[in-house]
Amino acid sequence: MLIPDHETAVDFLNYQAISKTVVELIKDNRQLALTIGIHGDWGAGKSSVLKMVEAEICEDKQVACLWFNGWAFQGFDDAKTVLIEATINELCRQRSNVGKVKELSRRLIKRIDWLKLAKRGGGLAFTLATGLPTPDQIGTILGSLETLAANARGMSAEEIQSKVTEAASFLKPGEDRSVPEEIHEFREEFSKLLEEAKIEQLVVLIDDLDRCLPATAIDTLEAIRLFLFVPKTAFVIGADEAMIEYAVRQHFPNLPLASGPMPYARNYLEKLVQIPFRIPAMGIQETRTYVTLLLIEGLVGEKHDGFRTLLGKARKVLNQPWLGSGLSQSDVRAVDAARQRDLDATYLLAQQIGPILAEGTKGNPRQIKRFLNALLVRRAIAKARGFGESINQPVLAKLMLAERFQPDFYEHIAGRAMVAEDGTLPELGGLEAAVREDAKGARGARKKGKDSDKSDAPPDPDMDKWLEREWLPRWLRIEPSLASMDLRPYVFVARDKRMLSATAELGGLEGLIDKLCGSEMAVRSVEPEVRALGSGVAEHVFMALKERVISHGSFSAPPPGFDGLAIVAKHHPRFQMDLLSFVGSIDVNALGMWVVKGWNETLTEAPAKEQLHTLMNQWAAQDGNALLKRAAASAMGSMRRGGGS
Repeated sequence: MLIPDHETAVDFLNYQAISKTVVELIKDNRQLALTIGIHGDWGAGKSSVLKMVEAEICEDKQVACLWFNGWAFQGFDDAKTVLIEATINELCRQRSNVGKVKELSRRLIKRIDWLKLAKRGGGLAFTLATGLPTPDQIGTILGSLETLAANARGMSAEEIQSKVTEAASFLKPGEDRSVPEEIHEFREEFSKLLEEAKIEQLVVLIDDLDRCLPATAIDTLEAIRLFLFVPKTAFVIGADEAMIEYAVRQHFPNLPLASGPMPYARNYLEKLVQIPFRIPAMGIQETRTYVTLLLIEGLVGEKHDGFRTLLGKARKVLNQPWLGSGLSQSDVRAVDAARQRDLDATYLLAQQIGPILAEGTKGNPRQIKRFLNALLVRRAIAKARGFGESINQPVLAKLMLAERFQPDFYEHIAGRAMVAEDGTLPELGGLEAAVREDAKGARGARKKGKDSDKSDAPPDPDMDKWLEREWLPRWLRIEPSLASMDLRPYVFVARDKRMLSATAELGGLEGLIDKLCGSEMAVRSVEPEVRALGSGVAEHVFMALKERVISHGSFSAPPPGFDGLAIVAKHHPRFQMDLLSFVGSIDVNALGMWVVKGWNETLTEAPAKEQLHTLMNQWAAQDGNALLKRAAASAMGSMRRGGGS
């Protein structure tokens, strides 16, 4: 039994309170332009809140609700125009049979094309002063024609005509239009489009913005404010504020640090987002309820009537978590009369490890899911190896928290436990006593042999040093006590994790892999650690990332973990051919245009570069995926001109 790790519209966390408030704000302000931020750490549940908002908004046929994933357009040159174009195209698709929607949409798309031309051509088609194309324009024309000449045989007549028209557009006389005028006229026509579409409100949900590069994130936010921020529009943006503030600092490096009491980066974000919602971290009671629901859903299924009843009770509990009532064992047993034993075991496990997870994961839902999955896998391994009865689940969970968040300490106690005659560590009893009482008094008592059941254990200076860490005393207070436990079975079932000391500061190998599945900034931040990995560990990381990419199942945009795979291959060249073979094995019809970009930095070996060239040729020659075909042909043209890919 594994717990799915993806966004969901099923509310386990009482986030419906947030989503319903957002929906009410949108409905009550239909005549206004509105931007709402759903903020929270990575894995806090922002995408799930957006899914809940979408589910409720879509019930109103007078509202057009669009979903935009910023990360899906990460590889495009101009994210600003991509968002605008995607919004207009989707609105046209939903309202294509209404009035003059198609005609107005085409006019707006032409304005977008003008903006693209202005950006690529240097502001105007050619300079009015000389009547001649600029050098940049000439380069653009030549590039377009080279690509056309190289790939004309595999292109349709319509595609060839489109390329010729695009190149010729750079030689038309310049039009006396400015970007500010174009923006003003665009907004007026966009308002007319909304009116013609006979919708009371346009709602655009923007997800994964904090996964994007700084330039893409800023472009997306500016597109909202400059072009689409008109009456009857509402934008709901799911993003971590810290990541957006980082993007602002990177995009505007010369900004002063602060203006008044607020940093400039925060001021910039607040100018764009009128109403912010911060998703709070879960406490102990909320975590216990969440773990209970996750485990029982995995046991009986989301659509089980008993589970739906339990979910309703849980939401009432989560409305007032400070009362500490929680779900009772009788509530859990009522789910399914035929599975009492399994339900009892699940309830007990949730009660035991809830406080551990609340403390160790800081109440982050995604971290809780991944921790539970790792715990369930360890239990299955122990059972398969024949010593499942020797594993106490709360003890295993507590040790796994240390392994994840304090790996050097875990390595220390694991090494000692494996050489101890009975696998126990009396010193742990002293440390546990030390944190339950006054630290100084407890240490003195321990040295006098009065603070634990095994008080004859000699003082251990090496163990005392761990108490200086802020995290460790909190971990030591968590029940159960480990002083009298034989830790050898727990260490044995996790022995494949003993290689993690090289990445201790990252929270273990799993922590490194998590970061390599995160945003561009997160991936770049661990590049030095990836470079320092040993051969065996690098292979483990590469395979784990590959599994996550495969499990994601969608390749229209870069799947989480792919950037991490590229970084591993960059610093461990023996994986470059493996990476290309993996990409080449993906169904060409499922691939997005992103796959042709970014290889120049990743591939350092000649054989790998040759393999990429072969792969690009295959993509450019196929006819099943027209977008990929054109992107590959364009990338090959760029490679011939020495621009890389």
